[in-house]
Amino acid sequence: MALFEAQTLRNRLRLGSGIVMFVFVTGHLINHMFGLVSIGAMQDATGILLAPWRTWPGTILLAGAFLVHIYIAVSAFWRRRTFRLKRWEMVQLFFGLAIPPLLAAHVAANGVLPEISTFDSSYIDTLATFAVYAPWRGIMMGFAIIVVWTHACVGLRSVLRLQPWYPRYRPVAFALAIIVPAVSLAGYLAAAMRTRQLAVEPGGLQAVYTSTVQPWMIDFVYDTEKIVVALMLLLLAARAIKGFLSKKTSKARLTYSPGDRKIDLHPGATLLESIRAAGIPHASICGGRGRCSTCRIRIGRGLDDLPPPEPAEQKVLTRVAASPSVRLACQIRPHTSMDVVALVPGHADADAVYADHGYQQGQERKIAVLFADLRGSTKLCEDRLPFDVVFVLNQFFAELAQALKETNGHYAQFNGDGLMAIYGLESGAEKGAAEAVHGARAMLARLEKLNEKLRGELSEDLQIGIGIHTGEAIVGSMGPPASPNISALGDNVNVAARLEAQTKEFGVPLVVSVETAELSGIDFSGFRRRRVRVRGREQTITVYAVDAPQILPLR
Repeated sequence: MALFEAQTLRNRLRLGSGIVMFVFVTGHLINHMFGLVSIGAMQDATGILLAPWRTWPGTILLAGAFLVHIYIAVSAFWRRRTFRLKRWEMVQLFFGLAIPPLLAAHVAANGVLPEISTFDSSYIDTLATFAVYAPWRGIMMGFAIIVVWTHACVGLRSVLRLQPWYPRYRPVAFALAIIVPAVSLAGYLAAAMRTRQLAVEPGGLQAVYTSTVQPWMIDFVYDTEKIVVALMLLLLAARAIKGFLSKKTSKARLTYSPGDRKIDLHPGATLLESIRAAGIPHASICGGRGRCSTCRIRIGRGLDDLPPPEPAEQKVLTRVAASPSVRLACQIRPHTSMDVVALVPGHADADAVYADHGYQQGQERKIAVLFADLRGSTKLCEDRLPFDVVFVLNQFFAELAQALKETNGHYAQFNGDGLMAIYGLESGAEKGAAEAVHGARAMLARLEKLNEKLRGELSEDLQIGIGIHTGEAIVGSMGPPASPNISALGDNVNVAARLEAQTKEFGVPLVVSVETAELSGIDFSGFRRRRVRVRGREQTITVYAVDAPQILPLR
């Protein structure tokens, strides 16, 4: 519990301190933009944009946020077991570590010196240093602006991208992320060029200087910078030694699926860190902070050796209707060998955070099941060369796949000359039943166009039979570990397959169960009702034998 509370507190402090500094940095960059007007405009804007931070409360808030954020970043860097990270995480981490050395001298000169001496730096003082006396520092400061802003934007994005509304505003956010630093750098450069002009004018810089620099002040600034650089180098060296020593420690083993890979579990590391250390691309949209559910895994062996989920983890697991065997890889630190199966593809994007895919782990759901089968496939194979058969079948399945896509169907199984599709996984049984009927019509319409295209190449048109039934079924991710797929099992799935076979006996392209017809809200009264006996069921099933699907009055 103490570990959970500490982690939750760190996450909140990281976010809170980051927001405080983001507000300060944004105001600072906007202040630079006034350099496009004049140096005087920059100085005047300071009174509005930066004045609140120069009060005692503002100074304490900003300094506290800076120290807290640096502490959290350094401690996270120290605890991290692997640096196999996603690109955005790598940028955020190492740009964050680069900020203290880049800004040490600037903070010492403009933040600390005015508090401990009579030095009162103005924009012209700073610009004179950067543009005239030490141009290389001016270049470094421009680079620092890019580093700080990028680090801030990446961190903010890692939080906002978990919100359902963020995709709508992503283009605006991206545009601002580019425009703000670009215009700020333009203002900074314009002011620097004007300062260089003043430097060549007789008495130009002296007329506008506001502070007198003493030798000890220069030493203070440079010594501060050297100390910060030395501390960062010491941290990197110590972390490298720690990483080397941890590899010598005996480790438990992890069996990871898909792929059935055997990897080491690093002592004290989260499961996500161990997986990434092995070079396995495992989903984690929030960067391993327990805010999303994309790193979830199903645990077999080793589940009983783990402590129960803490409240924050349990909240996320409840949101995705996770079974007791499912945990978040970023929140557990296993110390014994275990077997896990990833439940989200490694390339998953932010949509996986708010999509309800609990059925992937195995659920009983009411769904519409559609079976479609190609008639006369044996004769097709006998009459044509193998590559011709493959060519025709590929076009056939391409049309069926497009029909599924247009009607929100999910391809579940392929059996050589037919397929099984599921409707209603996301939309529910009622809408799924209607979509399944739409899907059948779309398949038949596309097949008709394909026959027109192939006319002259085939001795007779391609024909299919389609059966649709709606009912409870077990839905989940099934199949080989390397290539699982969402499919369904159960008596109602068998019924749908039986209805597809009945299309041959009834001589119609489509057979739909009464249950599907009623749920869909589509009027089937113009078609004949039939009774079908299904193996394994004592009672017969009432169905509609649809001889002309194109005239169905779809809602």
